[in-house]
Amino acid sequence: MKNKRKYTSTIVYFQSQYEPVQVWEFLTHPKHIVDFTKEPCFYNEIEEGFKLEKDQYWLEIHTGEDCAGDNVKCEITSSIPYTSFVTLRHQAGIKNKTIIRLDKNEQGTLISEEEKFSFSFRKMKGIHIISWIMLVTGMLTRFSFKPEEDLFWFEKMENAISLTSN
Repeated sequence: MKNKRKYTSTIVYFQSQYEPVQVWEFLTHPKHIVDFTKEPCFYNEIEEGFKLEKDQYWLEIHTGEDCAGDNVKCEITSSIPYTSFVTLRHQAGIKNKTIIRLDKNEQGTLISEEEKFSFSFRKMKGIHIISWIMLVTGMLTRFSFKPEEDLFWFEKMENAISLTSN
């Protein structure tokens, strides 16, 4: 696993031993997110008939101390099966664009996950200025960038794939 952190974005690279077709649903479907998260402080509500397609969405219902009561709409803005997946969400005055890319290689699949952060005016509250200050100073990526949690997530995904492959 390789990681990069900048002021307004982070990139995580992970080499999976599995093919893109095996990785795809585990990596992109919101029903797996909570199961693979080290210390989840949210759960997902997924409507019946949900598909991994553009303009579909799910809700993250946050329960953690810092964000209890936040209902965050996670919208799919692009989905090219087995190749790329892009979501957009707004929370606490921050817009978060997640770009997942899958590149097949000799070892299986190289996965890159890029998080891009910018200002959001949706449901703006005065307290969100703190998030903006954190974004401008680079503190947002510093505190949200947790490589050990990313590695935990990917290892859980690999284990789940191995159980379904047998």
